[in-house]
This record gives sequence, structure tokens and C-alpha cells, in this order.
Amino acid sequence: MEFPEDQPERDDAPPLLRRETIGLLSGPLVFGLVSIFEPFFIPTTASAVLAGTAWIAIWWMTEAVPIPVTSLLPIVLFSLSGAVSVSEATAPYADPIIFLLLGGFLLALAIEEWNLHQRIALSIVARVGVSPNRLLFGFMLATASLSMWISNTATAMMMMVPIGVAVVAQFTSMQHATTGAAPTDDVPDAESLPRSNFGIALMLAIAYSASIGGAATLIGSPPNAVFAGVASSNLGIEIGFLTWMLFALPASAVFLLLTWVLLIALFRPEPIGDTEITDAVQEQLAEMGPLGRGERRVLYVFILVAAGWILRPFVLQPQVPAITDTTIALIGGVLLFIVPVNLRERTFLLEWDAVSALPWGVLLLLGAGFSIANAFQQSGLDDSIAQAISIFANIPVVLLFGLLAAVVVFLTEINSNTATATVFMPIMISLGLTLGIDPIQLMALTALSASFAFMLPVATPPNAIVFGSGYLTIPDMVQIGVWLNLLAIMLVAALAYLWVPVIF
Repeated sequence: MEFPEDQPERDDAPPLLRRETIGLLSGPLVFGLVSIFEPFFIPTTASAVLAGTAWIAIWWMTEAVPIPVTSLLPIVLFSLSGAVSVSEATAPYADPIIFLLLGGFLLALAIEEWNLHQRIALSIVARVGVSPNRLLFGFMLATASLSMWISNTATAMMMMVPIGVAVVAQFTSMQHATTGAAPTDDVPDAESLPRSNFGIALMLAIAYSASIGGAATLIGSPPNAVFAGVASSNLGIEIGFLTWMLFALPASAVFLLLTWVLLIALFRPEPIGDTEITDAVQEQLAEMGPLGRGERRVLYVFILVAAGWILRPFVLQPQVPAITDTTIALIGGVLLFIVPVNLRERTFLLEWDAVSALPWGVLLLLGAGFSIANAFQQSGLDDSIAQAISIFANIPVVLLFGLLAAVVVFLTEINSNTATATVFMPIMISLGLTLGIDPIQLMALTALSASFAFMLPVATPPNAIVFGSGYLTIPDMVQIGVWLNLLAIMLVAALAYLWVPVIF
């Protein structure tokens, strides 16, 4: 994704001064220095893991090479340095959470294949009302609802941003008609549209609600999966789909409402063209026609899988003790390839050729995260870092939670949220054990904080996608993002302190 305002600077920079080149060289350099000098007075194996993690983190942050390629480095660096064996480094790439996400991705791919996500989004938007404020809420509700089950990246890129651009274009046309200018029937790209408060608020709403909705389920945002995987492998605690939803869904719902109120308060969308905009959404919905056979059958599979995840603890597991959320996800994934749409023509809900569109890089990234977490624990590096952070042991616990949430949120502004969660999870386990705090509280805080970064385009994929449309500027995002970050820090700290002990 190219960012219009940043791209010229990147192209004009001398090759040796580009971020990618600096990262490409500094990653191995830092690895070598840490490996040779073994700073911080920690064991040799811990230094080896620290050196490897530093190299990986630098390449992730600078994107010196593609992120999925960097995600293979734990296998190479940790095994060659003697920190862990090859089998110990590779085993986390087959963590059950990886396959839970794989099943979720297959389901999302089928939903997108049959355009069921577009119908859901348009139906929600069409039913909320005609005023700009209610239309804004409709977009947020639709985006958040889809992001719970489909990746927030796909929700923003393939669904909500194109619809949002069409609505902003219609809004602009109505403004021109009101002011006496000649409206146009053309729908231009976002970069060429005149800016309006409604347009800015709508595009930001799509980005933010994609992240907020994705935080509500284990498959909605990668940091959630990192939390569940590390809790299972390092603590032996299973974080089920329903358990996470009971914790995160209320937070997402409250934060979605707060974001909507803040967008309205800061941007004050103009009350022009509301009925016509809603009519435009209704027209798009009408063009789709009635629910097709493929859409209906994908919907049935989706309902079956979602019901299985929610009912597993108290309906399915008593009858089939071995069943897990991963098993349910993969059953749904397999069904997509055997449920026919047209048996005579051998057309099924999902064809294998479509699987090339799966985000395999995300699965590798998560595998790398689990491998790093395992290496932290095996080498004792997590204990060493936790001992260093324990200087904050005497401050009130709720303030400590706020401090940790702030660190994760603002670090995520410049780093991948998955990478941030990956590095912090094993540290939070050791910090919790050192300070006598339930590690699950600190890990849940980290997972949620990593999804709630709103200031900069690089913070989350939805931010980058919406910014990449060309309609927004960085000051637009910072103007509201800084307030959302502060609200998120307070909300997450309070939830970790009060709600986690009740749910987990």
C-alpha cells in the first residue's frame, strides 16, 4: 500500500539512507554486537535470544525484507545460536491457534467470494437512519461487526472503504447541488474528492471501527491469537473463543460508542444530503438482488461455526471432551470445500484455487511470535526483563496497568501490532509472576492495547488502508487518534484490573 504523501520522500531519498536499507544493515549489526559483548549481565542463551529478537524486530519495523520472510528468522537464528533446538524453534509454527485462524480465514474467504459481507454491511448501513450522525454509526457498526469474523484488513480494503468513497462522493454531489454548483453522476476516487467534515469522519470511522471490532474475537485481530497461543503453550491455560468474547466484546462495544461520539464532537459532520446518501446505499443493496444460493449456504456454515464456538464449553464439550475451537474452525473450513452450490457443475462454496488469497504471511508472523515467546521462556530472557521492569513494583497496580497499556499503545503506533504483542507476551508472564500479579491480566491488557492504536497510518492495517485512499492527512488521524489512544489506555487498564479476574 503506497501512501501518497510519504511516497515521494521515500523515492527521493538516497538508497543508503532509506529506511529499508538502514534496517537491512542494522539488523545483523545489532545481532552481532549483542552476541559478541553479551550486555546486561544475562546468561549466554538469553543474550542469544535477545540478539536474534533485536534483528527480527528491526527488520519487522523497517520492512527491510517482506515481513513473512523475516518471520522465518527465529528458526535460523535461535537454532544456530544454540538458544533452542530446531524442533523447539519450529514447533510453535504448528500451534493450534495457527489452525484456528486458518479455519477462520477460510470462512472469511468464502464470505468474500460470495459477497455476503457486502450484503451484511449495506443492510446494516441502510437500516440505521438517514442523518449523517446515524449514517456514520451505521458504517461503524457494519465495519466492526464484519471485523469480528473477517480480518480487519479485508473488511477495510475490500468492503467498507469502497462503499465509504461512494457515499462521500454522493454527499459531495449533494453539497454542490445545495450551493448551486453542478452535481455530477461520476464517482471519483477518494484522492480527488473535495474534503468535508463528514467525509473525514466517515473514513476515520471505517479505520477505527475495523480495529475495534477485530479486537472482540480471537480470529478478528492477530494480537488476540498471540495471547491465546502463548497462554496455552507457556501457562497451560486455554483461552476459548467465548471466554475472550466475554472479556473483549463489552470493551469493543463501549469503545465503539465513545469513538462515534468523539468523531461527531470533533468533526461535526455537515447535515446535507442525508436522504440521498441513504438512497445511494439502498440502490447498491437493490443491485445485489435476492440472497443467492451460494450466499445462503455460506451463511449456514458461518452460523454453524459461530454457534459451535459459542456453545462449545457447555454444550459440545460435555459430549465430546476432545473438541476445541480449532477443531470447530477446521470442520467449517472443510465443509466449505464439500458443500455444493451447483453439484451438476461441481461448484462448491470454496475452490482450492481461491486459497492462494489467504494471508499466509499472517500465519507465518504468528508462528514467529510463538517461537520467540518459547525462546524467551526457554532461555530465561523473560525473567531477566521482568526483573528489570520490577522497579515499578511499588506503584499502585492500576497505575502499573495504565503505564504498561500506554507503552504498548504508543509502541504499536510505529510497529506492527502483532510484533508488539509477540515481544511483550512472554515478558508479561514473567513480570506477573515476579510482582505477584496474575499474568493473564497483563497478557490480556497487552493484546487489547495492541489493537487500540489510532494516531498513525502504520499503527494498524485499517489505518494504513484508509490513509492510502488519499482522502485523509496524518493531522486528521492525529487530531482524534491521540484522544482515542488516551481513552483506550484508561479503558484497557480498568478492564484488566476489574474485569479479567471475573472472566478468566
